[in-house]
Amino acid sequence: MKYRVALVLIPLLMTACSSDNGLSEQYRYTPPTAVATNNTAEFDKPFDLVWSRAERWLADHQLPLQSQARTSGLLAAQQENYAEGLDYLDCGSGGNKVAIENPSLHVNLILTESLGKTVATVNIKGTTTVSFLEADGSHVPAPSIVPSCVSNGKLEAALMAALDD
Repeated sequence: MKYRVALVLIPLLMTACSSDNGLSEQYRYTPPTAVATNNTAEFDKPFDLVWSRAERWLADHQLPLQSQARTSGLLAAQQENYAEGLDYLDCGSGGNKVAIENPSLHVNLILTESLGKTVATVNIKGTTTVSFLEADGSHVPAPSIVPSCVSNGKLEAALMAALDD
């Protein structure tokens, strides 16, 4: 008898645990899946040249430097509400009534020199907000949804290409 009750209750419990609390697909937020990105490259170029190219690339992409320390090889840039942020970040997806917006981007580039070559390592972090879309086009903030963002590898590839140009 206990076995039969368990056979009935287990599927019910599994369904309840996987429930989305009645949210329809149009209001659902799905976090991103992280993908491996190549964030390190070695260049057969002088440190000063690579440093200058990095500064120029960041400026050209409206990523203002927050700090730069040539002796430690660190360039740190940050931009809040970065228009191109979602080009470089995967912040998940949502139904047709969900807006993923206001991406902020943080870039740390570390340059080191060894035997006349320069090694660059770039790390990207980002944040965003989620809103629900009303029929009149207004956005209702959804602070209970904490989206996560991961790099999609495009910024790393573009930056490394510019450093090696």
